[in-house]
Amino acid sequence: MLAVIIVILIIWAVMWGFYKFMYPRAPKSMMPKKGDVTTPRQCNFCGNSLAEYRGVLETKPVSLEENSAADLAVNSDSGNDMDSNKELFFCNYEHQADFHAGKTYQADA
Repeated sequence: MLAVIIVILIIWAVMWGFYKFMYPRAPKSMMPKKGDVTTPRQCNFCGNSLAEYRGVLETKPVSLEENSAADLAVNSDSGNDMDSNKELFFCNYEHQADFHAGKTYQADA
């Protein structure tokens, strides 16, 4: 009986060491900081889901005429006007550049 317990403890220790070696902790720079938004968002180019602090968030610039028109629309209608304040989210800068270049995402490429 003692041999079985010792073998189980040895296997547990070996597996613990294996997982510590194979799956180390992420560096502190990769972890979210205080104030980071950790809600998942979908990339507008490839559709992958990623935490907001890990990707590139781009807000669409709104001109003064569009901004005043949007304010009037919001004041007159309580509905959400999503077109005027559209935010684009990308996994990385490469996806952002490809999106604005008009390319389409190909998973196999």
